[in-house]
Amino acid sequence: MSPYTTLRQLHLITRLQRFPGQPVPFAELRRYLLEQTSVGDRQGSYGERTFGRDRDQIAELFGVSIRSRRHQGYYIAETELLPPGHAALLEALELREFLRLPAALAPFVQAEARRPLGLEYLRPLLRAAQAGHIVELRYQKHWEPAAAPRSLGPLLLRESRGRWYVLGMMEGSGHLACFGLDRIRQLTPTTRPFRPPAGFEAASYFAHCFGITRPTDGQEPARIRLRFAPVQGRYALSYPLHASQQLESETEDAICLSLNVYDTHELRMELLSYGGEVEVLEPPDLRTWLREAHGAAA
Repeated sequence: MSPYTTLRQLHLITRLQRFPGQPVPFAELRRYLLEQTSVGDRQGSYGERTFGRDRDQIAELFGVSIRSRRHQGYYIAETELLPPGHAALLEALELREFLRLPAALAPFVQAEARRPLGLEYLRPLLRAAQAGHIVELRYQKHWEPAAAPRSLGPLLLRESRGRWYVLGMMEGSGHLACFGLDRIRQLTPTTRPFRPPAGFEAASYFAHCFGITRPTDGQEPARIRLRFAPVQGRYALSYPLHASQQLESETEDAICLSLNVYDTHELRMELLSYGGEVEVLEPPDLRTWLREAHGAAA
């Protein structure tokens, strides 16, 4: 199935989710789908036969039933809504299709040359996660010369800083591990079942993480206080570093923010990227590290 088909089906679900239980005539659904596609696809058609195939595939792949009410249209019951995580998948697929706009639009659209890799694995990993099935990977770490086999049960797809990752449970050991989709060289679905670890909660697993790194040594989240130069601070206010970010104070000279996150390598690299535009106020060991890291760079 093409990414475009998946994108169309997710848009279809999104429209019907807007008012759960309220029927939408087919003509309105068709008009909505054509409005959501790229300019090059506007001239295409969407018939009831294609809609019927979409209904069947949505029920099979997403577990959502699109029901009909005679002479009124189609609807989704309130109990059959997609989990919030599908919104990020929809955004990723929308971006992928948007980048395929006709060449005539090139003067008006300049996408970054760097593109996320491995998006073709989003769909099979999502299907395996929903079905509770193991997938087999050929996975190549950046520091290894060749890909190595991995068998895992996908639990969660996560986007971070323009890249996509899958959190999974390793078959055999039961350990949790995170894999970048851009480093997958081959993926083979299986029908071998798995069960998530006892107590695993997808919604809270990364709650205190900056990026995808979650400490395994029992480390607790830390309260991290930062003082930004005014302009950089406004950037941080408009695009928060983390969901826990809080504004402590704002003056003409500085903007002070606090976060409740794990102190990880990813977070430290982010702080280094601000150069002299940020000062760590707390905790003391992170403040010392940042000062020494800048000194070593100098």
